[in-house]
Amino acid sequence: MTAHAHPATVPAIDQRTLRDAFGAFPSGVVAVAASVKGQLTGIAASSFTSVSIDPALVSFSISTTSSTWPLLREAEHLGISVLADHHDAVCRQLAGPREERFAGLPFKVTGNGAVLLDEAVATYDCSLHEEVVAGDHVIVLLEVHEVGAGDGEHPLVFHRSAFAKLHRDDLDPARLDGRINGAEVDRGAADPGSAGSRDDAEDAA
Repeated sequence: MTAHAHPATVPAIDQRTLRDAFGAFPSGVVAVAASVKGQLTGIAASSFTSVSIDPALVSFSISTTSSTWPLLREAEHLGISVLADHHDAVCRQLAGPREERFAGLPFKVTGNGAVLLDEAVATYDCSLHEEVVAGDHVIVLLEVHEVGAGDGEHPLVFHRSAFAKLHRDDLDPARLDGRINGAEVDRGAADPGSAGSRDDAEDAA
C-alpha cells in the first residue's frame, strides 16, 4: 500500500462555489410523501437515486434541519413519485408551505399510507430501511416493496436550481452497451435475431 502525504492545512472550500458545482450536475425530482396519522406529509427531493436491485433499495438525502422529515419518517410506508416534465408547478408547491403542499393535487394513498402522485413517471411504495448521518444531511435508505410505471413519459430535470426538460434530438437513440456503476447496463428487450438479442446478451455476459 502506498502512503500518500497530506498537506498540513487544506484550504476551506467556499460554500457558494461548492453549491454551484453541485448544481451543475442535473438530476430528477421526486415527491416523498405519506399519510401520517391521517395527515398528508411530503417533500420534494432532487437527491433520489437507485441503490440496489437485490435487495431493492433506493435513497435520497435530506437536511438535518428539515422539520418535515421527523414527521415523515414515522410513516409505515413512504411513497416516491418521480415527477414528470409537466410537474414543475407541482414541485414548487411541494417545496412551499407544508399546509398547502397537496392542495388540489391528484394522488392516491395506499393501504399502508404511501402517497403516490398521479401522472408520475414512476412510483415506489417503500419503507424506511436505514438512516446514515452524513455531515449536514441524512442519507435515507428505503426498501422498495412495489413499483409502478406511472403515466408520465419524461422526467422533470433539476439543474442549476431551475427546471429543464430532456432533449435527445441530436443524441444516439441506441441503448448504452457497456457498464455504468460497475455493472452491466440493462439493455431491455431486443428484436429477435438482432445484434442485441437475448442470446447475444447472455453470450456476451
